Parts: sequence; structure tokens; C-alpha cells
Amino acid sequence: MKAGDLVEAQIFPRGIIVRKVVEIKQDTVYLCTEEEWLSAQKEHREPICAGFNMRYINPVTVKSAYH
Repeated sequence: MKAGDLVEAQIFPRGIIVRKVVEIKQDTVYLCTEEEWLSAQKEHREPICAGFNMRYINPVTVKSAYH
């Protein structure tokens, strides 16, 4: 997992959200929305993000259309 990767974050009580990884520091993963990621890149600034404990984060797996 690295900056720019899509991940699923488990949030309570809503379920799962998909976000971009901004930064990882020890057991905290900082995430933002895809829109915020793109805006920050366009505006040459750091994205506004929220930190989540690593245990609530899973990589997004892309399922192949081929069987």
C-alpha cells in the first residue's frame, strides 16, 4: 500500500468507503476522496485527509472481466 492507492476503509456504523491513500505513518493510514486527491494535485497542495487505524483498511481488489 502506497500513496495514491485505492483502499476500502471500514467505518462504523455505515460500512465500507473507498478512498485514496495520502500517507502512512506507523499504524495510521491517511485517506481522502478521489475528488480531493485530484483537486489537491491540480492546485499543487496537500490533500485534506482523515487518519484511520491500519486494521480498518483493506486494498481494493479489481476483479477481472475474464474467466
